[in-house]
Amino acid sequence: MKKILAILIVISSILISCKEEKKYTDYNENDFYEVQGLVTHAPLTDDPYDLHVAKDVHYKYFLDRDQPLSGIEENFEILEDVKGYPVVILVHIEDEMINFYDRIGFSENLSIDEKKILEEHFQEQMDIEREKINKRN
Repeated sequence: MKKILAILIVISSILISCKEEKKYTDYNENDFYEVQGLVTHAPLTDDPYDLHVAKDVHYKYFLDRDQPLSGIEENFEILEDVKGYPVVILVHIEDEMINFYDRIGFSENLSIDEKKILEEHFQEQMDIEREKINKRN
């Protein structure tokens, strides 16, 4: 009986200590501000019984910093390859490591440096596509 009680106490303490990662809805929306980001990786599933969709969207944000920060939106389904797409990221006011993917597009408060970085990024993407087309022809 004592062994069973001890095992139950250990299991209970383990379950209590395991915290579920907070979601955006667990916070107050006023605790976040928008920053510009770019999708760096959005691998498609290769499960033949699943839709061929991206499940995890990896992105970088604070693009104008020497070392932009990285984030990931897990279990997210999107039906196209979004690598390189501009995205809006919501960042917590008190802890910039707390972040969430908001939407594809541009932040309303882009800095001049961010605009320049995005222009360079899109030029690189266009050059890559042009190169692919030239190789096919």
